[in-house]
Amino acid sequence: MLRGRVTKMAASGRRQHGKEKLRPVRAVTWVGTILLVVASLPLSAEKPISADAIVDSIGINVHLHYTDTPYNNFALVQSLLTGLGVRHIRDGVVDTTWDEYYKRHNELGREGIHCIFVTAPAQSDTLLATYPSKMPASFEGYEAPNEYNQANDPHWDDTLKSFLPRLYRITKKNPALAGRSIVVGPSLTQPDAYPKLAGLQQYFDFANIHNYFGGRNPGTGGWGGGGYGSIDWNLQLAHEAWGQTPIMTTETGYTTDLANKQGIPESVEAKYMPRLILEQLLHHVRRTYIYELIDVGPKVSKNDAAFGLVRNDGSKKPAYTALQSLIKIARSPGQPVLEDLPYRLSGNSSNVHHLLARRVDGSYLFFFWIEKPSFDVDSKKSITVPLQDLAFTYPGKIRSLQLMAFGPDGSYVTRNIKAGPTIALQASDCLSVLKIDTEGT
Repeated sequence: MLRGRVTKMAASGRRQHGKEKLRPVRAVTWVGTILLVVASLPLSAEKPISADAIVDSIGINVHLHYTDTPYNNFALVQSLLTGLGVRHIRDGVVDTTWDEYYKRHNELGREGIHCIFVTAPAQSDTLLATYPSKMPASFEGYEAPNEYNQANDPHWDDTLKSFLPRLYRITKKNPALAGRSIVVGPSLTQPDAYPKLAGLQQYFDFANIHNYFGGRNPGTGGWGGGGYGSIDWNLQLAHEAWGQTPIMTTETGYTTDLANKQGIPESVEAKYMPRLILEQLLHHVRRTYIYELIDVGPKVSKNDAAFGLVRNDGSKKPAYTALQSLIKIARSPGQPVLEDLPYRLSGNSSNVHHLLARRVDGSYLFFFWIEKPSFDVDSKKSITVPLQDLAFTYPGKIRSLQLMAFGPDGSYVTRNIKAGPTIALQASDCLSVLKIDTEGT
């Protein structure tokens, strides 16, 4: 039911909430501390996002009803999800007499892992109204039918125009949900499908895109006319159809099957995975659901066999570790004071992106990376991305500095750095994070 193919288009264009847009930030990796005079460059004062918002932006696709795959090993699934630290998952509305399906989702819910459930047009009002009562610990909301423009329904748009108001009404008028549930809009796979559903944003809380990158880096500028396949291109489709409605991505990811024309090595996926989450946030995508937790093998189709963060035998790919590392660094429940950080970033910042976040304890996290491809998916050849020298200058007093540098295995190494007016760093195509504890935090 939830099929994630890299062969599909990468849906939706740039998302902006008013004039507020996170700037593409610059990235760096530690090489030491130096004192430099760079007074000719102005300081910028940047407002951070909440570090914990990064964690809350991450979701994972699962298929707990695939009983002939590793998903039937619930102890494994539960261990993988809790070990990852994720709070959100995506599955389907399965009307089944197999009670374990409900029990397993509720068990995850009690662990703090909540689910949006993908609907189908043929499902009755009664089923949709009563389904949340079967998932009281798990239920987070409904999603409109999955990629229904590809269904065997010549009048698919009329079907959705009829179904979406019904789904929204049932969800929002359910007293058991007390306004706590969300409705996510339909996912579409062709650009010309969007105008056919334009103006229906009153029937969902979040618009939806399935933006796969075809084995390219998450910050790709696209590989077709008009930036086809890029995040901006996908977001623009949604923006034109549904205005300023907040956006989620309920499917995106990479296949590590190198026999697939869009497959990439596991080590490259590990570089791309945390960058994907951060690039989506830079474009104001509210939540990004990675497709998917475990390789299903040939269960769905050959193209879908190796999209998991975990191999079919239950062993973790480096991308699982990279996502786990990102979550571990960013986790900081609560609402920090989002006070601007004045700083100067100089040096070779070409193609270097960054995102600034703040933890509840007052420390800042400066995430940075070179947003360039590490692999040519067409020729199946690795690309060496040279390091880039940068300098980070903070005018105030720093209590402590740490640099967390990710590797291609997804793990990271933490180094304490001697504080000084200017810190010399190097950007790479692996994520790095500068943790800054300023005086007074």
